[in-house]
Amino acid sequence: MDAAGLIFKAKLAQLRPTQMAVGLEEVGFKRSKWSALSAQGQRDFLGSHPFPALCGPGARYFIIDGHHLALALLQEGIGAVLVRQIEDLSNLDAHQFFVALQKRDLLCPSGAPQTLWELPRSLQDLADDPFRSLTARLRRDCECPKDRTPFAEFRWADFLRARLKPDLYRSDPALAIKAARKLIREAWCKDPCAGCRCTEAAS
Repeated sequence: MDAAGLIFKAKLAQLRPTQMAVGLEEVGFKRSKWSALSAQGQRDFLGSHPFPALCGPGARYFIIDGHHLALALLQEGIGAVLVRQIEDLSNLDAHQFFVALQKRDLLCPSGAPQTLWELPRSLQDLADDPFRSLTARLRRDCECPKDRTPFAEFRWADFLRARLKPDLYRSDPALAIKAARKLIREAWCKDPCAGCRCTEAAS
């Protein structure tokens, strides 16, 4: 399986993450969206959402996007999903593969692990980052299109992490959301998209 773009079925529990944490609230949101689908809708969804992945040491697959969705599906009891192989790097050892991830900018520069062994061994081992949930909530509430810039939501989360109390989102979600909207609006959204609700929501 060395052809780029190859799509095949893989066991979800065996996929390896390439990031340290997800927002568990966002995982829960994706679980609710999944549960609302009909049986046919779920089959259609799985058939049209392959997870991009690299084949790494030991022929293990490391997904490079869709961590929230992957964990949500795993928690929903889904056994297998489609995977789209981006590149076969199974000939590399662990150190070489980790360097390859770095060179391809596939590891978030903020809080990135220093070795492959520092990455969670499974999706279930991903830590909870409430600031990732907060940034996802902001994007949904403001109806903003998903920012395709690499690690955009990581940067948003780190930006807010440096300016809001760590436990604010858990203790007072409404206040955290209002404060975060104002901060993001002032830093990034100087030219809001059509229909954006950030301005009035943050005032």
